[in-house]
Amino acid sequence: MKNILLLCEAYGGGVKTYVDGISSNKDKLSNVQLIVLVSTKRLESNVLNSNNEFIIDNNLSFNKSFFKFIKALKTINKIVKEKDIHVIHANSSISGVLIFFYKVCFNSKVKFIYTPHGYFSFKSMGKIKKYLVKKVEKRINSICLKVIHVSKSEERMAVSNKIVNNKNSIVIYNGSQLPEKDEIKKLNGIFTIVNLARVDSQKNPFGFIEFAKFIIERNPSVQFVWAGSGEHLNSARKTVAELKLEHKIKFIGYLENKNDLLSNANLFFSTSFYEGLPFSVVEALSYKLPVLLSDIVGHQDLIIDNKNGLLFNFQDYEKVNNFITMLINDKEKYNYLPSNSFEIFKNHFSLDKMIKNIAELYETV
Repeated sequence: MKNILLLCEAYGGGVKTYVDGISSNKDKLSNVQLIVLVSTKRLESNVLNSNNEFIIDNNLSFNKSFFKFIKALKTINKIVKEKDIHVIHANSSISGVLIFFYKVCFNSKVKFIYTPHGYFSFKSMGKIKKYLVKKVEKRINSICLKVIHVSKSEERMAVSNKIVNNKNSIVIYNGSQLPEKDEIKKLNGIFTIVNLARVDSQKNPFGFIEFAKFIIERNPSVQFVWAGSGEHLNSARKTVAELKLEHKIKFIGYLENKNDLLSNANLFFSTSFYEGLPFSVVEALSYKLPVLLSDIVGHQDLIIDNKNGLLFNFQDYEKVNNFITMLINDKEKYNYLPSNSFEIFKNHFSLDKMIKNIAELYETV
């Protein structure tokens, strides 16, 4: 029996979905005993996955506290010894930092797998800071037997920037379950455009508002809904109020059940600055939604030959508006895109495929 510690510093958003997906399917991981260690940072519902018993240590979210950092390393070391851990699978950049220093300071024999879920160096920053961040990311990757990239574009960017050795890299797409409802998308008067994401700088909520404003001025039958909490939620709401567009652009906060929102939406719209491969878009595909996505790493894997949506640059206001106008006015085209979204989901992004590939990796390390 191989004992694997699944380590998660920020148990929320896409990382939570990923960890829950693996831990909820541990019966499909042959010859594996899975132990899950998480911090409750970003836990929005205040409820852990009810199907699993997780070990919780909020020192994993050490921020700038050296004391918490050391305590987190000691917790990891205690679990490794008590549970006879053979492999640590770390998720997110902070978890990557933890496993690097754990190897250096405590235990060089434990094997490591790492899923970055989007490299921090992919975001815009000054040259010196980017250089230093890349150096850190490269050092983390260098200690890992395998680095799991959740999209091919994430892997390409990491290899081209020499953050990872191609031999140590593997691509395993994020996967989602089939939705609760399977409905044909309909155009019923109000064209609803949605996003599911944290309201933070990475996800670019203020760019979302600017696009929404431009489109609403030209298509009065359109409304925008952003579901998610985050540091910029109140500021985003304030900006919308100042534009007097509260009835057209709604930031509704954290949503426990996404089913109704995605079932009743007409289009999924993301303005993110950088991603690994966002679960929210994968879920949108499973709900047969066309997708309109910023042209970045992670998004590029989710649209194939424009058959299920469109990639856009951050200044492409007219292009985005023309695409939405076309969907509203061309029912044949609109019906064509949702069916393609669902086919792409089934062929590439199902949860079963993700678990199968992770199980195969766990068996070989």
